[in-house]
Amino acid sequence: MAYANAVRRPVENVYLVRERDRRRSRELFGLALAAVPPVVVLFVAIWANVKTVELGYQLAAVAKRREILLETKRKLEMDRAQAAALSRVEDISRRTLGLVPPTLDQVVLVKDAALSPAPPPARPPAARREAP
Repeated sequence: MAYANAVRRPVENVYLVRERDRRRSRELFGLALAAVPPVVVLFVAIWANVKTVELGYQLAAVAKRREILLETKRKLEMDRAQAAALSRVEDISRRTLGLVPPTLDQVVLVKDAALSPAPPPARPPAARREAP
């Protein structure tokens, strides 16, 4: 509550000079310097935790992708086996191409050198020593 006859006078602080308290400044600097290592350790721990979570998500995504690829591989192998089945190939060749099984006089037997066992390698003649 303001008094009716109170007069406000401006405060003149022109002559006041602010001095720094060196002891207090040193204490605050020491305190700040002492707080730096725990803060750094805290940030490193948080960063490590964040990276662990990120790697967990990446690992889950890679595992899911692997399962999808394995399922696709299994389906493709089944399709390949079905397409290469001799009974299917024979059926298609008879119906579509009009082929028939060969007669005995049309069969030609061929011996493959790759299937026969290879002869042992020839040994080079032993080096002869002449008497001195």
